[in-house]
Amino acid sequence: MIHFVILCGGSGSRLWPKSREKLPKQLLALTDAHHTMLQNTLFRIQKVFQRLGSETETREITILCNQEHGHIVELQVKELSETLDAGVSINVVCEPKGRDSAPAICIAALLKDLSAYTFILPCDHVFNDEEFANCCAESLPYLEKDHIVTFGIQPTHAETGYGYIQTNAEKDTIQFVEKPDMERAEQFFKSGGYLWNAGIFAFRNSVMVECFENYATDILDNCLETMAKTDFTPLALSLGQRIVTLSAQPFVNCRAISVDYAIMENLCKDPESQIGRKTLLYSEYWNDIGSFSALYDQCLRSLLDAESDTEKNITKGDIFTLNSKNCYIESEKAFVAVVGMENTVIVNTPDALLICNKDRSQDVKKVTEFLKSQKREEAICHTKVFRPWGWYVNVEGNDYNGFKVKRIAVYPGKRLSLQSHNHRSEHWVMVRGSAKVQVGHEFIYLEKDQHVYIPIQTLHRIENVGSELLEFTETQIGEYLGEDDIIRYEDDFGRV
Repeated sequence: MIHFVILCGGSGSRLWPKSREKLPKQLLALTDAHHTMLQNTLFRIQKVFQRLGSETETREITILCNQEHGHIVELQVKELSETLDAGVSINVVCEPKGRDSAPAICIAALLKDLSAYTFILPCDHVFNDEEFANCCAESLPYLEKDHIVTFGIQPTHAETGYGYIQTNAEKDTIQFVEKPDMERAEQFFKSGGYLWNAGIFAFRNSVMVECFENYATDILDNCLETMAKTDFTPLALSLGQRIVTLSAQPFVNCRAISVDYAIMENLCKDPESQIGRKTLLYSEYWNDIGSFSALYDQCLRSLLDAESDTEKNITKGDIFTLNSKNCYIESEKAFVAVVGMENTVIVNTPDALLICNKDRSQDVKKVTEFLKSQKREEAICHTKVFRPWGWYVNVEGNDYNGFKVKRIAVYPGKRLSLQSHNHRSEHWVMVRGSAKVQVGHEFIYLEKDQHVYIPIQTLHRIENVGSELLEFTETQIGEYLGEDDIIRYEDDFGRV
């Protein structure tokens, strides 16, 4: 059995303001006009299954993501229902809190039989899918011999944003090195014995569990207890798409540490270990979309979702450039004119504007750190925020200016939680669809162009009872209008 596990966590803070905590880069269409990076990863795995053919008796994919993203992941998987092979089972396992890659990979090794092979994939990288499938096939003989297999990329320059793997002529993995400083990166590049770490791990589950027993027993113990306390019944109901959330206790007690530090570095240093280690050279195009500089390079190469002028500017949106070159410029709504700029990133969203030197795009993470220190919403969510029941857009106002206007959409058959607010009243005006509304203990039905008033501290709920999207405007009035002013009494999605 071959089991693919996609690591779909992370916040993509170096790609702010496009990527934010509630809707990070892996769930955005960054490198493809029509599909998100997660969806492209699913297509990549499908290519592997096609390449392996009869060698795979079962075809299963698990997406490991943050609990807050589970509903978005499920929606994006469903969007591909008519495109992906019907014989592939795709399930979603949600972490109650991100704890880096080591606990995630430990859980992945425990999800299936210990004799099964597991491939771990990031979903924010770009590969040549055919060559990727070839490397997966090449790894199988090593997995049969209980080796841990990783993929390495031949460096094209000294890079501090990637991890490195030291290898020898026999493809043995000698050393794992996390992101180095520039001096060490230049040494690695000149030596020729180091490859970029592509973030791919393949192993027999029993082998990885043994590694955790030897080098990270605390993580293994917490993950075993987490598995025992988690209800996996939805995954057993069918081979369709199901969501399971790991038990918060004791998973949140796991150390937040990468598998490179927790396992691979210790394994490489252990002279008594009998576990083999191989790094296969992936020799085609690869890109880790971890910054705007990397995104610029990818867009310039593919031009799938952008236009490039003779000065090698990448533009998305209503853009005018004059005497500018080597720039990445994107605007979601407003017209943007760029004059006399070079090697610059300009990203304009409805609520935030980023301007930075492309060579300093790794420092964008410091912007999100500042925003979080100031408890600013711009670090957390876009103006359009997705929820399990639908989405909303902040149209006007903020938490403290006395009013806020939202555009809200509810999927067919979904409903918001039964709730009340201590600091605001609300006025709803139906724009499209059919709604069942509870106000206090009264139930009313509303259609387009009808409205209802929700007094402060009044119990209320809205449900889409039609077959199309329900849309309405919500005007909030009050002294405080933050999202945390919600008291939930009932919720279909387990939120509190």
